[in-house]
Amino acid sequence: MRGPLSLDDVEELDLAVRTPEQCRATAARLVTWSEQPHPEDDAEVTPAMLLVHAGELLAMVGDHEAALDLYRRAIRAEGDVVPDVRCYLHHGLIAVGDVDAARRLAEEVRRSRPTDADVYLLIAEDYEAAGDLAAANRWMSLGLRWLLEGLETDSEDPPGRRATMFLRARRRIRQALGFAPDELDGLLPPP
Repeated sequence: MRGPLSLDDVEELDLAVRTPEQCRATAARLVTWSEQPHPEDDAEVTPAMLLVHAGELLAMVGDHEAALDLYRRAIRAEGDVVPDVRCYLHHGLIAVGDVDAARRLAEEVRRSRPTDADVYLLIAEDYEAAGDLAAANRWMSLGLRWLLEGLETDSEDPPGRRATMFLRARRRIRQALGFAPDELDGLLPPP
């Protein structure tokens, strides 16, 4: 049995990788650790979180299929992943070109009414990177609407700061779509 892990242990391991071989070896170690939870692991160090970290390492070296497999395993694994494990699965689906599955998952996420603004941001950024600016705009607008409705009451990050981040990203996407500035774009200084 392995010893207990802290979040710092996992982050230090991630930061130590320099080569593709080290990424793969570290990912394999994280997968092994996910299969051997320790009762004294930090609360954030869950099997699901370890699998997501392993998937991110594999994605960094271009092994998107293997990363997607780990994200799927993370969905079924014990524990939470911030902001939502489904964001990582969505990213993996986009990376392998399974846009239809990504859309179905995004719709499931939307219907669940996420309570973390980063969920909206990550899904929007996935769509923006994939060139689907209409979907990116929709997700940025959903996240911004959620923030502006004041649903986020227990965040350490002031809603105004996050709203500014969303407004900037939304404006960037809207400009790429050729949309004229609207009243929300007017809340920011000119670019």
